[in-house]
Amino acid sequence: MSSNTQQWHLIGNGPGKAEIRLNERLIRFNQSLSSSASSTLVVSNGRVKGINQPFLVEGQQPPHDFERRLNETSGVLESRLGVRPSAGLTTLFVLREKPCNLRISCMDLLPTIARPEQLSNRQPLACCFHNWLGERRIALSWAHKLDWPEFWLSELEGSNLSQASDPYPPLLSLPSLERQDGLRLIRWLAGQPHACWKTHATEELLIQAEHLFFLRRGVRDTSNWWLFDFEASGLMARIHRTLAMAQQSLLSPVQALPESL
Repeated sequence: MSSNTQQWHLIGNGPGKAEIRLNERLIRFNQSLSSSASSTLVVSNGRVKGINQPFLVEGQQPPHDFERRLNETSGVLESRLGVRPSAGLTTLFVLREKPCNLRISCMDLLPTIARPEQLSNRQPLACCFHNWLGERRIALSWAHKLDWPEFWLSELEGSNLSQASDPYPPLLSLPSLERQDGLRLIRWLAGQPHACWKTHATEELLIQAEHLFFLRRGVRDTSNWWLFDFEASGLMARIHRTLAMAQQSLLSPVQALPESL
């Protein structure tokens, strides 16, 4: 790319440290522009800002109607995800097709759904209103073309368990079970080795499992009670990450390095 190509650095709100380079234009999410003095641009959830559109953009925008395209793209992605997409994925989806260099830090599209112990059992985690497995499914086809090392999950080493019991049918049966039976099943599922999930994974099964890990706004009752339970949400967070690893192994053109148990 030419020396005039814009350098955009997307910095999420996840763990990690962003190394900011000279002449980069910084994009941050769900912050005030005044509190992010180093930011060129801030993309915020429109609901939080009290406006009737998915996102509000503040600061120096990329050319070609960036905010309009961002909000239009949100609708397209929502139809693929079942819920509104995150600001991070939507921004990436729009910018990756522009003539610019992109770097991404502090963002893996997989925040934990484990509830903090001090959180009221009636209060949902904000991150649970996004379909993170679905977002990673979408990003897996093009993430390898970006400077985005934190996106890739390290695979756990383990033997191929070709004769292992398939954990997907029990997982998908969770909404039909009584709470105590469901908790017992969640404890069992969380103890299944990564290789078991990887061996039996198919794209269809992984997509079918996505709805177990998010909440829908405006829906008062949910069958995903585990997202409001301290113990169950911690165990489901482990399963969530394991499914993301299995998804990456199945769908990614790039294979991650193994991580020893």
